[in-house]
Amino acid sequence: MNDYHAKLVLKPLAYERRWKFIYEPLHQDVQLVSKKIPITKFLNLQVGVGHNFQLHATGWKWKLTTCLGGDGVSRIRNKTSLGLSPGVDFRFGWRADYVLPEITGALGTDAPLFNMNSGRLQASLDRIEAIFTNYDTTQLIPGTATS
Repeated sequence: MNDYHAKLVLKPLAYERRWKFIYEPLHQDVQLVSKKIPITKFLNLQVGVGHNFQLHATGWKWKLTTCLGGDGVSRIRNKTSLGLSPGVDFRFGWRADYVLPEITGALGTDAPLFNMNSGRLQASLDRIEAIFTNYDTTQLIPGTATS
């Protein structure tokens, strides 16, 4: 067995797609899946019906996802500055790789009735910079500059 998973996906050409047809030849599985239905601003629900010819089973599936990240690993890279005092700043370079939680379920198939992937977060602090700025105080206070 290899790491590749073959799928044939058919979608309507219309802009407002309401469904997609998925055929997985290795698993002999056929599915008709709805588009993602927004439940809240950040949560989507996707439902579908499927038939597995190998197991002679027909059932429905559902998936609850979030729109904050795509499928697979998402990454945030950022720099954050922290002013300690006038003339002293720290800059932190950090990144976070995350997989958001996903809740799925099925009925009448070999998939479990309820399944939850709790997600994963891996964060790292890649860089710390100390920035010292020298101010000429005679230039900051009016009337104190001498020539």
